[in-house]
Amino acid sequence: MNARLARLELRLFWPLIALFVVWTAFTVTGRFQGLDRATLAPWIDPRSPVGQFAEAIALVSNPITLYGAIALYGLWALQRRMRRLASALFLTCLGWPIEVLLAFWSDEPRPPTPFADSVSFVGASYPAGHLVAATALTWVSVTLAHARRRPNASITAVRVAGVVVVCVLFFDQWILRAHWLSDLVGGVLLGAALATGALWLCGADEILHAWATSDLPQESVDKRAAIIYNPIKVVDFDLFRRRVEYALLHAGWKPPLWLETARDDPGQQMARDAVAAEVDLVMVAGGDGTVRVVCSQLAHTGIPVGLLPAGTGNLLARNLGVPLDEDSAIALALTGTPQAIDVVHARTDAGRETFAVMSGMGLDAAIMANTNADLKKVVKGGAYVVAALGQLGNEPFELTLSIDSGEPRRYRALMVLVGNVGQIQAGVQLLPGADPTDGKLDIMLAEPSRIVDWPRIARGFLAGQSVQGLTYLQAETVDIELDEPVPYQFDGDTAEDVTHRFRAAVDPGALLVVLPPKE
Repeated sequence: MNARLARLELRLFWPLIALFVVWTAFTVTGRFQGLDRATLAPWIDPRSPVGQFAEAIALVSNPITLYGAIALYGLWALQRRMRRLASALFLTCLGWPIEVLLAFWSDEPRPPTPFADSVSFVGASYPAGHLVAATALTWVSVTLAHARRRPNASITAVRVAGVVVVCVLFFDQWILRAHWLSDLVGGVLLGAALATGALWLCGADEILHAWATSDLPQESVDKRAAIIYNPIKVVDFDLFRRRVEYALLHAGWKPPLWLETARDDPGQQMARDAVAAEVDLVMVAGGDGTVRVVCSQLAHTGIPVGLLPAGTGNLLARNLGVPLDEDSAIALALTGTPQAIDVVHARTDAGRETFAVMSGMGLDAAIMANTNADLKKVVKGGAYVVAALGQLGNEPFELTLSIDSGEPRRYRALMVLVGNVGQIQAGVQLLPGADPTDGKLDIMLAEPSRIVDWPRIARGFLAGQSVQGLTYLQAETVDIELDEPVPYQFDGDTAEDVTHRFRAAVDPGALLVVLPPKE
């Protein structure tokens, strides 16, 4: 987090918290009693047009409704991989229980009112729940406008509309005599503090920064990026494009080159086009398959890759410490450090392939092949668990394995993994200690003799430890001869055929990837 953002947070969050605490202390100790009584609204007839209209506004703007809108915003952001923003929005919804607890603690009586029987009049008077929710909703609405990289005119319109909504509800609660003036002001302060604090705690620093500045960089850089994206994986392309181009523009980069993958080409030609255009950076947004193909084409080109996670597994990003939040990943691609990692070249009966994560034969490939794509969209990684349960009855296969052209050895296994990195989803380490910069392949053979051995092996996976039934090896090359052909996969993409032979060799430091600076 840079110093400018830290100063911004101090300017927004801590002063709001301090002001709310002081205001609360003055309110509960009766310092504002004179002001509250002097500013008490006139008595109006509940059956008059004004009274009925005011009560209708109070019902429509119930805090539950407003927090529900914030939660829907959070789901919208989460679907578009704005994970930090989504977390901040969900955290903002805690304003409801916080307001209820504060009201219970303060136990401030409401002013005398002809609307005392209204269903919206629940609990003590301080702080004003409608204003807490309305202010928080206004704050996050403006934040979302910034996150969506809307034009300044649109952002200004959202700000004005939000202020109008807060003012209308402020007047509505006042004219209903639902709260004293001090309660209404306290609600505004608490709502603003909650929303700002949620953004800060969840690390949505870039959006906080946009609140304070929308200026263009003082200097431009003579650099251009290419963005290779899978249109199936990018949920909202227009929003994605605005966010990427906004980041590039404010970093002083030239307009980017946009390259869309196709059904019959997951990225090969697009990567070649980026190389031919002599770009300075290739950002890739797609699933593990798209990332694998693009990285294989960019090996030994000297062009760094910026990973923008857009798939279900995002295995290379997870293993290399690239944030899964899209805004953070975009920022890292422009400010991180290009670092060299290994890739692996493999040969099967079908030909040559290159991968950066891991390849699997047997059970691993069968799970990938039998994972329901529609289920994966709903439960993400849980779809792999469902597929795995259906494969537990598979029979092991016989193989001959040699490493670094050494003496062949016989094995009987249900699954063989050859990897450059070792972690999959949920932090499970299939290849403990695998390092994509060590110039070595990590190999694992799973050899359960009975189905009851699987729980013990699963514990070994979860703990990242060697247990009976798991064999780990390291080498620069590995040769595998299979007695019977088995299915195989590269970085989660299952091959359409089976293979009798598998050979893999590490290619040290072949690929540049933009990563966080080493500590």
